Amino acid sequence: MDTAEEWDGRSAGAIDRGQPGASARAEYTRRREADDAHRREVFGRYLAPVVKAFTGERRSTWAWEVGGRGEEMVGGYLNRVVGDHGLVLHDRAQRRSRANIDHIAIVPSGVWVIDTKEYKGRVQQRDLGGWFVSRPALFVNGHNRTNLIPGVLRQASAVKQIVGAGMPVHAVICFADAEWGLMGRPFTIDEVEITWARRLASQLDADGPLRGDDVRKMTEKLAVAFPPYAPSGTSHSPTGA
Repeated sequence: MDTAEEWDGRSAGAIDRGQPGASARAEYTRRREADDAHRREVFGRYLAPVVKAFTGERRSTWAWEVGGRGEEMVGGYLNRVVGDHGLVLHDRAQRRSRANIDHIAIVPSGVWVIDTKEYKGRVQQRDLGGWFVSRPALFVNGHNRTNLIPGVLRQASAVKQIVGAGMPVHAVICFADAEWGLMGRPFTIDEVEITWARRLASQLDADGPLRGDDVRKMTEKLAVAFPPYAPSGTSHSPTGA
């Protein structure tokens, strides 16, 4: 990108970039407090903490805390990678949907819709088709997780409606803490790239059609269309669920 036309992202102070993982952390707090209240109702004020110490938190509740941490880690890394040549919006609400968008990166190469997932185990692409039909699938830790793909496709579709025709919109699932193996590499299923944060960094740094003031205008447009999480706003499935 021409240095003379480069947009200094630090000048976008009026844009609310959002806080990575904010809604997931808020949902975790809400569920934890509800679980504590239920234990007090069932076991009494003094016995409830003892029961919690032995049983631990519910897995479905803890998933929100794990997911929030994954979003924070990836979101912070994306901010550093993008630096001053673009901007990343975090934890954005969608109209008429309870599903938030984890990150939207606006950089010279286009708009990147990034869904962070916090899973343990190895990420793999497998082919579940037969002899003559290819049916690629996403597996994590031996489990079929292809059902994660339609969600980010819907998010990318919503973003495309705002940015208009001709603007590249990339859909990404970014695993925060999974394993890839020595020969692991990103792959694409149904136009969704499956990758990790460090590998995604080089693509976010690439040149593209957005120049100077275009980055700022596109960022402002998307920030209005997809506002940041608010306590009374929407929620989404935990990234580690």
